[in-house]
Amino acid sequence: MTIVTAFYDIKREELDDFKRDNEKYFEYFSFWAGLKNKLIVYTSAEFKEKILNIRAKFGLENETVVITKELESFDEEGLSLMKTTFENYDQSLNRAYPDNIECKSYLYCYIMYIKPFCVCDAIKRGLCDEEIIWLDFGFNHGSDYFTNSSQFNFKLESKDSLNKEKINFFSVKDKEETSVANVYFSMQTYIMGGLLYAKKEHWDIFKEDMKEALRAFVSFNIVDDDQVMFLWILRKYPQRYSVHKTKFWFDSLLYFVPDDIAKTLSIRGVQKYKLIKAKMKEDLKKRTYLSFFKAFFSYLYFKFINKKEEKLC
Repeated sequence: MTIVTAFYDIKREELDDFKRDNEKYFEYFSFWAGLKNKLIVYTSAEFKEKILNIRAKFGLENETVVITKELESFDEEGLSLMKTTFENYDQSLNRAYPDNIECKSYLYCYIMYIKPFCVCDAIKRGLCDEEIIWLDFGFNHGSDYFTNSSQFNFKLESKDSLNKEKINFFSVKDKEETSVANVYFSMQTYIMGGLLYAKKEHWDIFKEDMKEALRAFVSFNIVDDDQVMFLWILRKYPQRYSVHKTKFWFDSLLYFVPDDIAKTLSIRGVQKYKLIKAKMKEDLKKRTYLSFFKAFFSYLYFKFINKKEEKLC
């Protein structure tokens, strides 16, 4: 199984609410860089040696390919469409979180969009194994869910519960019944974009579906990150995609962690209250008050009492 990821500097530190500089992202990457799978990283020339040096610390430089490629070259037409749409139409208007980066930066949206483009490029170069994972460069945000980087010294493997004949998405919600437009404005994520999985032969289809999704979105003068586009292509081509429910934001990785290792991984107990809080908001919106109060007491417990790290077992 091959891991593909990418890192490009889009000056996030200059955005008011998303001031994560490049060093922060390299800290995030360093957390999971000990995974023993072959790793392909797309980036600009200035970051090549830094990425190789991080992998070398784990003795994995021979399992690492860093490809320097101009960001705009993945889909020049798509980038132009996003840039023009951002320039002509305010993407923060009527959005639930107008200061979020996807409302401010067309480059951020573009980087999220080109994930399957990166994978397809790696496949074309003959670099990939039969099974491929896209893993965000900043996956886990350092220690947002998994907390002990020294434990990340194993090889990811796919489990039988995954659908090998489809492109696999992961979600923290059971289902999403509202319109794509409502998801765009409410900014309530259904499909997560940090981890994607499919066999080699499915990624080109995925890329073409994303192209179609982008053109559909810009026809309505809107642009968003990958997660809402994933929902669009899932609904248009359900026969090509499979969605797996997870409990937390980054535990989708457990679909690829050998069972004996998964039992030993340390996770952050405080992570739980964040998801419970989101559920409380949904309960209030739906006026399911009994469910709200049950969640409320769980929220208090995990936020103020149980803040210690927990083992998955």
